[in-house]
Amino acid sequence: MSESPEERRRFRRIATDKTVTLRLGTQVFSGVVHDISLRGLLFETRDDPPADVRIGSPISARVDLGDPRWQIACEGSVAHLADRQIGMHCQGMDVESAARLRRLVEVNLADPELLEREFAELIRDPL
Repeated sequence: MSESPEERRRFRRIATDKTVTLRLGTQVFSGVVHDISLRGLLFETRDDPPADVRIGSPISARVDLGDPRWQIACEGSVAHLADRQIGMHCQGMDVESAARLRRLVEVNLADPELLEREFAELIRDPL
């Protein structure tokens, strides 16, 4: 019996509706985050992404957490692309963003041991 994609995932996804600002090449887009994990985001843009965006294209994101001083900023690559829905594999972020992301995941997982296991996995397989 094979595992479902959710069972194979090493990092739990947290459902959200936070706004996000994206930079794809020289273009800036806005959208809504559908879910976020320690390793990436899935969001939907309000406008069509540029036609030349492909899996592996560089992308950066700033997730608004409700206060201009509180954002999660990350750099990465496009991992999924379907119409206006884009999956981002996060490959780097600043320390403050990492701390905010950790807190967001911690509050939503409600299981400190699970959070520690995911962080240990992230450290073993770094961004």
